Amino acid sequence: MNPLFQRAALLILLATVSPAFPQTAPTPPPTENSPHDIDDVDVAPAGGSMSVPLPEKYRRRLRKYEIPELEGSRQAIGSQLIDGRLPNPLLDYMVFDSGVQQRISIFEGGLVVIRMAGAGGTIQKRVIIPEGAQKKYLEAASAAALRKVQQSDLNAPTERRIAFLRIYDTDRSVIERHFDPSVVRSRVLHDQIAPIEDLLRALSEDRQVTSTVAGYEPKVGDELVGDDRKTYRVERIISDSGVIQLRCTTQPTVIYVAKKDFYNYFVGRAN
Repeated sequence: MNPLFQRAALLILLATVSPAFPQTAPTPPPTENSPHDIDDVDVAPAGGSMSVPLPEKYRRRLRKYEIPELEGSRQAIGSQLIDGRLPNPLLDYMVFDSGVQQRISIFEGGLVVIRMAGAGGTIQKRVIIPEGAQKKYLEAASAAALRKVQQSDLNAPTERRIAFLRIYDTDRSVIERHFDPSVVRSRVLHDQIAPIEDLLRALSEDRQVTSTVAGYEPKVGDELVGDDRKTYRVERIISDSGVIQLRCTTQPTVIYVAKKDFYNYFVGRAN
């Protein structure tokens, strides 16, 4: 082995259990997540990240599990088919502004999916929100309410800035409005969109209930993508301590991570 690599490996072996690549303060383990294997961990998106950096003023609130938008939510583990079919979409909200896209979709059964993409990477998450919470969002943003907003009254979107709110009525008809997200919204439109934007923010900041890595039971040979966008293979499970040894597949790097903290450091499984 190259002497430089040997020295690097020695320094890593002497390091602490937690790896160095997380860019934000780690959050505590989630309270309830069903144990599952690598097959139920979502594939990490190309250039993916766990969450947006959490503003300092919100970190204490997140550590106390006080994000109200996520209260009672649970992981979306495995198939979300309903009676053997895909769940019907109920609402879509998308904003594209200067190269940054944010999208949130609500489906029947409480499934919520978000995607955020831009120069900083991609975040893709899904979660099951409680029935009462879903009802609240769909009452605020309803087909009847959106019909009151005339497309002709909205500022037209531009090539660099576009937003739309799409709602599926009970007969599966679609009500949709497009507008420029940089322009002040009417009160009727704002009251529909504001709760959805709050939910999108909460999901983008969370790294517990929205992460399928939480509750994952490591097995030797499993490969996960870290928040540093490198792939790590589970190499050894130190059962007595709950610590897992992982080796980077592209660099001579060995890291040690407590199993309960995996969701703080890994985005998802390798494709």
